[in-house]
Amino acid sequence: MNNSRRDFLKVGAATSAAVVGSGTVTGAFANEFAKRTTKIPSASHFGAFYAHVRDNKIVDITSQLDSDANPTVMVKALADRNSSNSRVKYPVVRKSYLEGKGRGDLRGKEEFVRVSWDTAIDLVAKAIKKAQDKGGNEALYNASYGGWAHPGAFKPNALAGRFFNQIGGAVRTSGEYSNGAAGQVNPSVVGDMEVYSIQTAHEQIIENTEVMVLWGADLYKTNRAGYSVHNHRCFDAYEEYKKAGIKVISIDPIYTTSAQEFKADWIKIRPGSDVALMLGMMNYLYKTGKYDKKFIEKYTYGFDKFLPYLLGKEDGIEKTPQWAEKLTEIPAKTIEKLADIMVSKRTFIAGNWAMQRAHHGEQVDWSIITLASMIGQVGLPGGGFGFSMHYEGGGDANSGKNTIGGMSQGGGDKVRIAIPASRMSDLINKPGENVTYKGKVIKYPKVEFMLSAGGSPIGHQPNVNELIEAMRKLDTVVVVEPWWTPTAKMADIVLPATTTMERDDVAGAMSYSADRIYAMKKIVDPRYESKDDYEIFTMLADKFGKARRYSRGRTVKQWLERLYKRSTAKRDMGISFDKFWDMGVIKYDIPTSARKFVRHEAFRKDPVNNALKTETGKIQIFSEKFASYGYEDFKGHVMWFEPAEWLGNEELVKKYPLHLVSPHPTYRIHSQLDNTWVQNVHKVQGREPIRISPNDAKKFGVKDGEIVEVFNDRGSLLAGVVVTNTIRDGVVAIEEGAWYSPEDAQAGESIFGGNDQRKVRCNSGQVNVLTSSRPTSAMAQATTANTVLVSIKKAGTVSPNVAYNPPKIIGA
Repeated sequence: MNNSRRDFLKVGAATSAAVVGSGTVTGAFANEFAKRTTKIPSASHFGAFYAHVRDNKIVDITSQLDSDANPTVMVKALADRNSSNSRVKYPVVRKSYLEGKGRGDLRGKEEFVRVSWDTAIDLVAKAIKKAQDKGGNEALYNASYGGWAHPGAFKPNALAGRFFNQIGGAVRTSGEYSNGAAGQVNPSVVGDMEVYSIQTAHEQIIENTEVMVLWGADLYKTNRAGYSVHNHRCFDAYEEYKKAGIKVISIDPIYTTSAQEFKADWIKIRPGSDVALMLGMMNYLYKTGKYDKKFIEKYTYGFDKFLPYLLGKEDGIEKTPQWAEKLTEIPAKTIEKLADIMVSKRTFIAGNWAMQRAHHGEQVDWSIITLASMIGQVGLPGGGFGFSMHYEGGGDANSGKNTIGGMSQGGGDKVRIAIPASRMSDLINKPGENVTYKGKVIKYPKVEFMLSAGGSPIGHQPNVNELIEAMRKLDTVVVVEPWWTPTAKMADIVLPATTTMERDDVAGAMSYSADRIYAMKKIVDPRYESKDDYEIFTMLADKFGKARRYSRGRTVKQWLERLYKRSTAKRDMGISFDKFWDMGVIKYDIPTSARKFVRHEAFRKDPVNNALKTETGKIQIFSEKFASYGYEDFKGHVMWFEPAEWLGNEELVKKYPLHLVSPHPTYRIHSQLDNTWVQNVHKVQGREPIRISPNDAKKFGVKDGEIVEVFNDRGSLLAGVVVTNTIRDGVVAIEEGAWYSPEDAQAGESIFGGNDQRKVRCNSGQVNVLTSSRPTSAMAQATTANTVLVSIKKAGTVSPNVAYNPPKIIGA
C-alpha cells in the first residue's frame, strides 16, 4: 500500500471516530437532520439500508442494523452511483446507425444522437423484425442473463427474457459464468450442483471441525456482497471459528484476507495444479492404507475403475506425491503431511469457484469430492466438503420458509439454442459451426441482433478485444442500462433504465438463511428520461401486439403483491402486503433444528432410502455417462490435464513469465460500483491494482504505486503496482470488474478506436483484456479466465483514465 492510500484510510478512520464521538452530531444536529429528511427502507447486494432523502436527493445512507450485522462501506456508495455523471440520461442512437448507414465497424468509435423514446423503441422493434425476416428468432440473441443487476424481483434479465418469449424466443444462455464447469459436472457426480447448496451449519463446524481447509476460498472477502441481500452474520460465526481453535490451512497462490484473519498455514500452490496436488494426496492415502475403505465401498461407485489411473497403470505415470511435487512446487513431504492431517482430524474442505474457471476446470470439484470420499468424513458433523462457504453467508442456518420470488420469463420460447455462458464471441464469430456441450452438439446460428439488459458483457466475458471485434459484425446492438458501461458505449441504441432506488421492488434475504423479506421502496424520482425495465419491455412488446400478454395488465405494485402472496409471511403468518410494505421488513425465526444441519448426513445414515440423484445413487468416482461422451479432454473419472497456459509451460514462460489470477473484487460486485467514490480506497492512480511479490517487483524493476503495462498476445492494460508479501513469486493478481477504457495514441477521439483492437491499451485495468476465450473442455465449454500468462513493463507516459465519462452525444 503506498503512502497516499495509507493516508486516505487513516484520515477516513479518524474522521469516522470524530463523528461517532461527537455529542453535537449525535444530539441536536441529529434531531434536526431527522426532522428535515425522510427515512426510506430498501436493500442491496451489499446489505439492507435506509436512504435519508431531502428535496428528492439522497443525503445519507445508513444500514438496517437489525438486518445487517456487520455493514460494509460499499452500501455507502449507492447514493453516489445513483447520481453519477455516468448515468445514461436519454435514449440515444449511434450516429451512422440513425442515418441508415449501419457501419458496425464504427460501433464504439463515434458519437451518439439524442432521440425521443418513441423513435428509440421504433428503431429497436424495426431491428428485431429485420433480424427475424433474415433468420427467424434464431437471429436474435438475448445477452441478458445472471440476474446480478440488483436483488429485487424485477431483474432486468428476467424482464428481457419475458419479452423475447412473447415474440417466439431468442438464443439464450445455458449454465452460467460463475460455475460454468462445476455446474455441469457436480450433479452427475454427487446428485446436486453443490455450488449453491445449503452448507453444513456454522454451529456444527464450530463444535466439531478440527481442521478447515480453505482450498482457494476467501470467506471474508467474497462474503461482503451477495446475489440477494447479504446479512453479514457469517462474520460473527468466523469469530467463533477462531475461539474454537480450528486449525485453518489455506491452499492458494495468495495469502488471502481469510488466511490472514484465521492465521492460516499457507500452502503456496502453483496456479492450475490443484488437481495434481489432490491426486498426489489420494495416491499416498491409498498406498499407505490410510484411506477410508469402508466409506469407498459403501457410498461410492467406480473407485476400482479410477485406481489404475491413480497408480499409473493406464498411462505409465503413477500420481505419487513426488510426481505432484514437480507440478505443484509443494514438497512431497508437505503433500503427505496434508493428507495425514486431513485423514486423522475432523476436516472440512471449503472449495471455491475460481479453480473451476480454468483450463480443465471440470476436474477440480470432482477431485475434491473424490479426495473427501477417501478421507471418509462426508456426512459427519464438521467434516466433508462444501463449495459455497464463501458465497452469500454459506453456513448460515436456514429458516425453511418462503421469502419471495421474481418475475417469470414465461412461456413461448420456440428457440432451442442455448449457448454456454462464456461462448458469446464464438456465437457471433462462428455461425454454422458445431460445438460439443454436455454430450450433445450445438450448432451456432447466424445472429444479427443482440440485446443486453442489466449487465456488461464487455467486462465479464473473456478476451475483451475479441468480443469487441465480434460485436462490430452484428447488424444491431441494443443496451438497456442506467449507466454508460463499456457495453453501452459499444451499442447502436441505448435505452436509459432507472436504478433500483428509482423504482419499487421487493427482495428476499440470503440464499441460505432465507429469513427476511425486504421492501425496496422507491427513494427518489427517476433521473432524466430513464424508465423502469418493466415499462421499457412493455413498450417493446406493444410494438409486436404483445403488451397485454407481457404485463397481464398489472402494474408493478400489483405484480409485487402477487409475488408476495406465495411467501410464508402471507400464507402462514397472515401479514398483508400493505402491512409488510408499511413495516419495510419481515423477519422469520430460524428453527433450532436448522443449526444442526450437516450436509450429506441423511445420505450417510441411509444411502438406500436417501440415495443421491446420480447414476448409481452413490458418489460417482467413475461415471459411465461421462465416459460415453468420448471426449479427449474429459473422461469417466478425475484426471490431470496440463493447462495450455501455466508456469509449467517452459517455452511460453520465456515470453510471459507471470501467471495472472483475477479474484473477485474487494469493493465491488463484478463491475458494480466501479464508477463510485468507494473505489478510491484501493485504486492506484485511478487504475486497478496489480499485486506482485517483492521478488518479482525487483526482477521487473517496478515499484509500489507505479503504473505498469501488463500484456500478452491478446492485449494490454495499465494497472497500479501494489508490492506485497501476500502473493507467491511468479503470480500476479488483478481483481476483475474494472470498467474497460482505451488508452492509445492511435485511438484519437474514438471511444475504443484502432484497427487492430489488440493494440488498444486498456487504461483502467480491465483484466479480461488479457484472459482467453479458450473453453475448459469439450464437456462444459466454460470460461478459463484463471489460465493466463502475462508479462509486465513500465508504462511510460499515460493519459487520464476516462472510463466513467459518457460519450459525446449530439443534441444532449
